Parts: sequence; C-alpha cells; structure tokens
Amino acid sequence: MKRNNLSILSFLLILLCTSSLVMAQNVKDFKVKMLGPANLNFRKSPKRIVISDFQVNFQTALQLEDKKAGGKMWRGGLKGDAKASLTLVLDGLQIDDLQELTDKLFEQYKANLKSKGFEIISIDELWNHGAYVKDREKRWELRAGQGGEKGEEFGAIIMRPTSQKFIVAKQSMDNKKTGPLKIANYEEQVEMKVSNGKKDFIFNKVVLNVQAFDNALSETSRSLNRMAGYAQVKADTDFKINESSFNRFNIGQMIVRGGVEVADVLKKQKFDASQAADVDKRGTDAGVFHVWRVEDKEDINVTVVKCNPEIYKKGAEIGIDAFLDATIDKLVDKSN
Repeated sequence: MKRNNLSILSFLLILLCTSSLVMAQNVKDFKVKMLGPANLNFRKSPKRIVISDFQVNFQTALQLEDKKAGGKMWRGGLKGDAKASLTLVLDGLQIDDLQELTDKLFEQYKANLKSKGFEIISIDELWNHGAYVKDREKRWELRAGQGGEKGEEFGAIIMRPTSQKFIVAKQSMDNKKTGPLKIANYEEQVEMKVSNGKKDFIFNKVVLNVQAFDNALSETSRSLNRMAGYAQVKADTDFKINESSFNRFNIGQMIVRGGVEVADVLKKQKFDASQAADVDKRGTDAGVFHVWRVEDKEDINVTVVKCNPEIYKKGAEIGIDAFLDATIDKLVDKSN
C-alpha cells in the first residue's frame, strides 16, 4: 500500500512539474492588422474558403557575416581584411515532430474556421481556376507535405500538412532562369488576380515563420564598426512567430507588427563575433622599397544551442494558434 502511495505521489510531482513548465509559456499581447483598402470587408463574400497554401517555416539555424576590406590607409600604412562570422544551430528538433505539429496546427485551424460558420472547400476548385490552368504543368504543382523542404534562407525548413495538397509554384517556370524573388513575385501576381476576380469562394493563404534567433546588430552599427576598422556580428535567442508571418483572405493580408512573442521557450543567450584589422602604419625599410606587412584576420563563432523539443513544440503551437485565432476573429468581424 505504501509503495502504491509513493508511486502516485511521484506521478503527481512529475505532472505538477510538467504543468508548471507549460504554464510558464505565455503569449505576449499583440494586435492583428489587416493590410489593404481601409474599407475592405467580406460582408458580400460567400462563407466558403479554399486554402491555397499552409506553410510553417521553422528557423533551425542562423548565419551572419561581416567584413571590413583592408587596403592603404589615408595617412599612410596598410590595413588587412577583417572578417567576423557567426553560425548558430538549434539542436534537439526532429523532422517527424515538426511534421506532426504542422498537421495538428492545420487541423485546429480548419476546425476553428468551421466553428465560425465557414465551409472549407476542395483545393480542386482553385486548381481549376483560369489563373492556374494556363501552362499549369510548367508553372504549378499540387503538393502535400513531404516531411520538410529546404527554405530560401540558411537553416530554414518549410513544412506543409500531409492531409491535403496545396498549390506550389515550381522552381523553374517556362524553363527560364528564375530566382526565388521572381518566382515569389509571379506567385503573388497570380494570387492577387484570383483574389480580385469574381468568384464564389474566399482565397486563403497562410505563411507562418517560427523564429529562434535574431540579428542583434543593426546595419548602422555595423557600418560604424567598419569605419572604426573592425567587423562584428551579434545575435541572440528570440523565440517568436515572426512579423513576416501572414494570413491572407483575398487581398486582405493579416499581420502582427513585431510578431507574436512566446515567453520561456528558449533560454535567453547572446552571441557575437568580432575582429579588428591587422594594421602596419610604419612598414619596413627594405632599401629601395618600403614594405608593409599585414595579415587578413577572421573570428569564427559556431555554436550549437540546445532546446527542449517538447517545450519548443508547445511554444510554437500556442504562438501559432494565438496568431491564427486572432486572424479568424478579424475575418469574422469583417464579415458581419
């Protein structure tokens, strides 16, 4: 009997510690802003929504670099190149966990929309829209989540739900050389065409960027450092749903200035790398010639940042849920 009581007590203590850990994570106050015409609303729009894309971009690493070029000095002498580089890698996450989280978030998002009276219609209705039919095989593809794709930035992993296919622009359109920016612009132009045209559904696209690290040095500060003769980069842990995240309904793009911050997900840490240039002001008299000797110098900082995967996933979930719930509330408000 005593052994059973001890087991129950141990279980309760573990449960209490786990609950306290989760309760410590909280979303800081934020306000959703909808970009577009001031009088934009959805009162005349049907309550039918087609979700063209739902992507969650997880930042798992950050790479920063700064360089101060050397050369001749104004008052004589020579200065070498100075370079500083900083690489941060988040350790502890598994692709399968991120896929499971993405699938869960998508189901919760759809359930919330349905609870507010909106119907989620098949992607086929959008896929067969005239804006996508022309040269569709070359420009677009229907694709569900594939367990993680490489993002455009270093360390970014793109996740999509596995339960549905989404319309994704192909990396090479019309067999022409197209960079990521050109593809993104083309994608946005087509989406705006669909949103502005007469239709019997609301076009919806969701892009969520989960940030772990942030550049802690402004470009102005870096420029001043270069003028002083050295290179420097700084970063810190800063978990949030980045302000580049958006939820777009037709032409109304909903964002949060400054992003959605979630407390107590990653331990607060600061990182930096800095390097002063090697300078030779006097040089060496070599008879006929005067010789200056300098070395190019570099400071390299590579750091692995540990994270608790359960705490990270819970933080991402409550942050994204808060953002998506607030955007749906905004949609409802603009629909009544």
